[in-house]
Amino acid sequence: MEAEVYASGPDTVLKLYPGTATPAELLTLQSFYDSIDRRLVPYALPRIYEVAQKDRWLVTIEQRLSGTPMSAALPKLAADQLDVAMQRYLTAALALSQIQAPPAFDRYKLFDPDGISQRTHGDWHQFLLRYLTHKLAQVGHPLNRDVPHFAAKLEQLYAILEQTYQGDYQLIHGDFFPGNLLVDDNTHTTGLLDFGLFTMYGDYLFDLATGWVFFDMYDELKVGARERYLAKLLDRLGEQVRGRLYRYVLTYSILSANTYSPDCSDGHYYWCVDNLSNQHYWDAIE
Repeated sequence: MEAEVYASGPDTVLKLYPGTATPAELLTLQSFYDSIDRRLVPYALPRIYEVAQKDRWLVTIEQRLSGTPMSAALPKLAADQLDVAMQRYLTAALALSQIQAPPAFDRYKLFDPDGISQRTHGDWHQFLLRYLTHKLAQVGHPLNRDVPHFAAKLEQLYAILEQTYQGDYQLIHGDFFPGNLLVDDNTHTTGLLDFGLFTMYGDYLFDLATGWVFFDMYDELKVGARERYLAKLLDRLGEQVRGRLYRYVLTYSILSANTYSPDCSDGHYYWCVDNLSNQHYWDAIE
């Protein structure tokens, strides 16, 4: 739901949605933001005050969040400062995991136009199985073509997800990357933006896993960020989570393969293929 954003006051912004969202979606997002217990996180979260239709535009008035995207700060940081930023990024993700699913929330996925995420239809793992099956109808053919032994790998993933989910249900942002995390001049977290397409309730490690590979998604920093951040993550959470982190990176790589290119021809698709072709991940998933 891309929008044009304009300052409309000291504490608010005006967003214009040019046909990329529906009133129902924005009202769902407004209700979701209102349901969050903001006391559980030490930074600001979005809030929508008003949703309106103005000619061909959908318009919202939203809370203005202070700070700049962490992604803009990272290239300017020295090595020791980058390590500090990684720790703050991880702390921000863990803080979000304190928010649990509201009792009245009846689905795992915030936006579920296909009706595949009803909580009455099984646990978190069963939802992921339905979601993967739904997505593979769209991306199965290109992934079978581009990922070595994809059918066997998929069988391995399905066998794991067929086991009963034993964990809790926490909020998953779904797009937790440095471009959505706002920071001040010292890289202290001030806010988190853009809940939406992959916002869910389930295993909080989904956000930790995807946040790990999102931190320097295309190796633009040239500092081995994926390895460095994984070391910090495992130091904080323990080696026992490694297999689940890999599992969620692989799951996300299937679910998002055609997010930006319906015909699976863009850079994001091939980033997903690279992840799914990483035998090291498959050897360690659990």
